[in-house]
Amino acid sequence: MIVQESELEPKFQNLWKKAMLSFEQRNWDYVVSLTLPIVKAVPGFLDGRRLLRRAEGEKAKAGTKKMFSFGGGGGGLFKGGGKKEPLEQIADLEENVFQNDPFSLNGNSQLYDLAMRIHFPDLAALALETVMMGHPTNTKNMYKLAEHYMSHDNPEKAGDTYRAILKTDPRDMNAIKGEKDAAARMSISRQGWGSDGDFRKSMKNADEAAELEMMNKQGMTQEQMEALLAKTIEQYNADQTNINTVKRMADLYEKMGQLESAQMFFDYALTLNPGDVALQRKTELLRDVVKDREIERMESEIEADPNAPDIEEKRARIAEIRMERSAVVINESKARVDRNPTDKQLRYDLGQAYFNAGMYTEAIPELQQAKSNPHIRTKAMLMLGRCFERKNMNDLAKSSFADALKELAIMDATKKEVLYELAMVCEKLSDREGYLEALKEIYNADYGYRDVATRVESSYA
Repeated sequence: MIVQESELEPKFQNLWKKAMLSFEQRNWDYVVSLTLPIVKAVPGFLDGRRLLRRAEGEKAKAGTKKMFSFGGGGGGLFKGGGKKEPLEQIADLEENVFQNDPFSLNGNSQLYDLAMRIHFPDLAALALETVMMGHPTNTKNMYKLAEHYMSHDNPEKAGDTYRAILKTDPRDMNAIKGEKDAAARMSISRQGWGSDGDFRKSMKNADEAAELEMMNKQGMTQEQMEALLAKTIEQYNADQTNINTVKRMADLYEKMGQLESAQMFFDYALTLNPGDVALQRKTELLRDVVKDREIERMESEIEADPNAPDIEEKRARIAEIRMERSAVVINESKARVDRNPTDKQLRYDLGQAYFNAGMYTEAIPELQQAKSNPHIRTKAMLMLGRCFERKNMNDLAKSSFADALKELAIMDATKKEVLYELAMVCEKLSDREGYLEALKEIYNADYGYRDVATRVESSYA
């Protein structure tokens, strides 16, 4: 039932493009006026509804509409339903409730009920997610959202939601149990357990995997890990085809820092279950880490003895590893984009792969497309600015970093990174005022960030 941007009618595609441009310009009223008719006509266009809700939230915070309360009831009950069909009632909610209070508890509760009536669980989840954004301490809503995720085969998001509850109340035993159940369900889903009908064995394996995951989160001592590894090796020797035992060994070796052994067992697990996409991705990531360590070791050896007889061989090996990795990542990213060309996250991943390979020209169009996804927009603009800077197009880089800053209200790690990049580009452009202004903003928030203190203080000498 979800509608993608490419499936919209041409007239709505044009409105959507204008809405995205207006979003970049932070013209919230115009975003709402452009996006509202799209979601009313195409209820399944969830990307549009998310953007609409974000613009409505920004409007409310700015006071351009009736202010909502993060701690109160969130608006009155909308009574415009009558005998209308659910989709008509959803359109009425958009028109009469969410424009005034996008985080309305009652309004989103009605949206949830209506979405479930038309068997649209993704829209129902969006209603609860919206409440969670506006009321981050409302654990009753978070429990409902977690249960919704669990009942619709999304244990990963359910686990994230239970963890959000625990941030509010770390002693909530129901949330602790819920997180463990979600981890077990996720293990079942990833492993494909239960397909042979042996339910008791599947649940036992799931409980073991969940227990190990929880122990890892809480932190095991070296002695505990060694004891668990010894027990797991005994199980492995008894049955070398039990994928759960093989994966547990791989996990433990990775946790203990023995990455080569971990990679060997992850590779073996993949031969036992070649269709496990999550396992394949995990194996690829670990292989990259092992190669990173190899590069770090050789670079340290080169730095320690630059006149060693095998110095050129090591440099060639480093270049070879990097080229191989770049080619693999780019090919995989391109294949995913080819399968789903409208997915902006995949476009961002491809742009990042090109950037890491030094192919800045190829990265630019992918990152420009990725900007239209509000969830990764800032990251895309940051990397886009870096592409321009690497191509010595410093005026465009400065503009991209400045645009990214407009999206960042809180001085977090991302904002500090963008400010620092902006300062470096301003320095290249001989823009002394812009250079110092960006650095001083970081200096006021984080004295120890990189070399900001040295740069700022030296400007007063």
